[in-house]
Amino acid sequence: MAPQATETEAVVLNCIDHGESDIIVTLLCQNSGRISAIAKGARKSKKRFVNKLELFSFLHISYQQKTGWGLAFLSEADLHTSFLNIRLHPSLYAVASVIREFLLISIKDGEADNKIFSLCLWAFHSLNQNQQPRAILTLFLIQFFDYIGYRPDFDMCNKCNTPSSTTHTYHFDISSGGITCSSCNKTTKHRLSHGTIKILQVAQNQPLEKLQRLKISGTILEETLHLLHNYGRQLFQRDIASWKVFRQLTRT
Repeated sequence: MAPQATETEAVVLNCIDHGESDIIVTLLCQNSGRISAIAKGARKSKKRFVNKLELFSFLHISYQQKTGWGLAFLSEADLHTSFLNIRLHPSLYAVASVIREFLLISIKDGEADNKIFSLCLWAFHSLNQNQQPRAILTLFLIQFFDYIGYRPDFDMCNKCNTPSSTTHTYHFDISSGGITCSSCNKTTKHRLSHGTIKILQVAQNQPLEKLQRLKISGTILEETLHLLHNYGRQLFQRDIASWKVFRQLTRT
């Protein structure tokens, strides 16, 4: 029996040339999670795939996939938006590349998660409008870690269980994913201001449609980015390759 066609919205996360005319594309799909698909003749296509299979593009696709066979066959792709500004501006591209890397290393094939898909689209739409790119990355990562099951705990000290307040200095423990108060931790690593803790708490609980209202800048933004970068490295036990370029291109 021939495989059934599946239609879904999708975002392009990776493209690799294959053979003389094909492209293997990695897609984050709304209904199917992450998939890898081959677009036959895409490099020579003058209609079906022309200017569509670019990094970060938002598409409506149709594909077929045989049971037990990893690579799908991409038959159609209609472009919703190319997010062209992201590809034209190096600083926006650098931020989007960090988001892309976190998605690629954390999501397995076939694991659909509409919340992550919506968060990805929110981030790319916001970046394409050049709305505080470094803050967008921060807000994306705060909610992303929550969605994949590794929500950091900023509500209380993870040693003495004292609720966070303005009367203590706190430090973030990347191994446990929580904060420790100054009475329990004398180290100066990953120190957090009270303002940083408050914005992290708010951002964790903010609905996606209201996330853009949060404004993060200055020392709080720097503290938060540093924390999220190191937490991500700890979670995935690897460097985030795109982070160095991101820091070089988005310095304030």
